[in-house]
Amino acid sequence: MENRQRSFIEQFDAMPTNHLLHRYRQGGLVPEAAAALLDVLESRGYSREKADEQLRLAETAAVEKAVAKLEATENARARAARLAVDPVLKRLRVLLWGIVSPVTLFFVLLAIPLLGNFIVIEVASRLGCNLGENAVHPCLVLGHDMGSFVYGYLVDIFILGAFNPFFSAELFVSFLHSLSGILWMLGIAATIVARRIRRHSLGRT
Repeated sequence: MENRQRSFIEQFDAMPTNHLLHRYRQGGLVPEAAAALLDVLESRGYSREKADEQLRLAETAAVEKAVAKLEATENARARAARLAVDPVLKRLRVLLWGIVSPVTLFFVLLAIPLLGNFIVIEVASRLGCNLGENAVHPCLVLGHDMGSFVYGYLVDIFILGAFNPFFSAELFVSFLHSLSGILWMLGIAATIVARRIRRHSLGRT
């Protein structure tokens, strides 16, 4: 019996104190192991009373941590619910989509072969460009002369459609450098900032 308890003491003596306290809290040890565990704890300054006190503190801390986690979860749910129904955020979300979607959709459609060709011709027509097929006519779009593209679409509409993605990308970059593009980006930035400020203010309530 003593040899077995001494073996338990050697095992427990190699373990950190916090692991020993955790094992003591779990219980379920055979008498020799329980006695050995208490001996090791007492050698480290933990009497049975002190060990029980540490366990009570640990349990209290665990409960407080669980309660704090639950409160944080409930607060997050409440905040998410407030954000979901807040009318200001809804309007800002609609405004953001209203700013981003039309421009993005236009350049995406413009990049599609053949479809983009008809868009270019239609835009050129609405801008008052000469759509005659006898020669290349000037057609300024965002500060760039697109007359050759318009002429190419009119003369050979199917072949030049392959260049639509590159043409769309180039035109989009030109748009970003124009006054309209700068105002577009400022509108997006202002809406995003307004949404973050609103979300932050709701999160503190």
